[in-house]
Amino acid sequence: MSETDYETAYLREKQLRKQAEQLLEDRSRELFLANEQLKEVNSNLQEQQQIVVQSEKMASLGVLAAGVAHEINNPLGYIYSNFSSLVEGLQDIQRLLNYMDGVIAKGETAESLRDGWRNALLQFDIAYLLSDYQSLALETIEGLERVKQIVADLKSFIRQEDGEKAPVDVNDCLRGALNILNNQTKYHAQVEVDYGELPVIQGYFGKLNQVFTNLIANANQAVPENGLIRISSRLVDGWIEVAVSDNGYGISEEHMRHLFTPFFTTKPVGEGTGLGLSISHGMVQEHGGEISVKSKPGEGATFTVRLPVKA
Repeated sequence: MSETDYETAYLREKQLRKQAEQLLEDRSRELFLANEQLKEVNSNLQEQQQIVVQSEKMASLGVLAAGVAHEINNPLGYIYSNFSSLVEGLQDIQRLLNYMDGVIAKGETAESLRDGWRNALLQFDIAYLLSDYQSLALETIEGLERVKQIVADLKSFIRQEDGEKAPVDVNDCLRGALNILNNQTKYHAQVEVDYGELPVIQGYFGKLNQVFTNLIANANQAVPENGLIRISSRLVDGWIEVAVSDNGYGISEEHMRHLFTPFFTTKPVGEGTGLGLSISHGMVQEHGGEISVKSKPGEGATFTVRLPVKA
C-alpha cells in the first residue's frame, strides 16, 4: 500500500472518529436535556401528589368538623360553667371579708370577733366553697387538657410533612386517630382497643395518623348501629402489625379488587372522594410497609397495616 493510500485511510478514520465523537456529544446532550425534563416532571408529580394528599386530609377534616367541634365544645361548656361558679364563690368570699372588716371596725371583744367569724363562715358556707373549688379546679384542668389534646391531634392530622423521618410511636398515632373520631364512634359503635408494647420506629407521624384515621372512619361507617370495632397493635417478627376490624357488612369480592384504586368508592356521591384507601396504601408503602384486607360479605372486614421496625 502506497503512502498516499495510508494517508487517505488515516484521514477517513479521523473523519469517522470525529463524526462518532460528535454523535456521542449530541446524544449525551439529548440525554442530559431529557433527564432534566424528567426531573422537572417528577418534581411536579411530587408537588401534585402532596396537593392531593393535603386535599384529602382537608376533605376528611370537613367530614369530621362537626364531631370535632362538639368534642371541643363539650369541655368548653363545663369550663365556662365552672368559672361561673368560681366567680360566684369569690363574691361570697368578698362579702365575708367585708362583713368581718365591719365587725373589726366596731372594736368589739376577742370573743365577739370569734363568734362573728364562726357565724360568717356558716352564713357564707365557706367550707363548702373551698371543697367545691378544688373539684372545680381539677375538672377545669381536665377540660383544658382535653381541648389541648384535640387541637394537638388535629395539628398532627393536617400537617404537611416534607422533611426527614422522625421517631414515631405507632400507639400514639392510633390514640390520636381515635381522639379525632371520638364523637363519631361513641354514638354509633363500641370500640375495643388492645395496645401492645411497641418499639419506636422512624416515620411520619402525621401520615400514619391519617392512615389510621381513614381505616377507623371506614370501619365506623361499615358497622350498623351499636356495631363493634376492634383495634389492636402488636410486634411480630420485627414488624409492627395494626389491625382494624369491624363486624359490619363486609366487602364483596368484586369490590375487593378495586379497594386501593384511586377514586374508587362504594359511598354515595358527595360522601367520599375515593382517595382515602389509595392514599393510605401509598403512605404505608412509603414507610416500607404493606396494607392488606380480609373480608366476606356479611362477616365484617379486617384491615391490617404492617410496618417494619427497621427500615
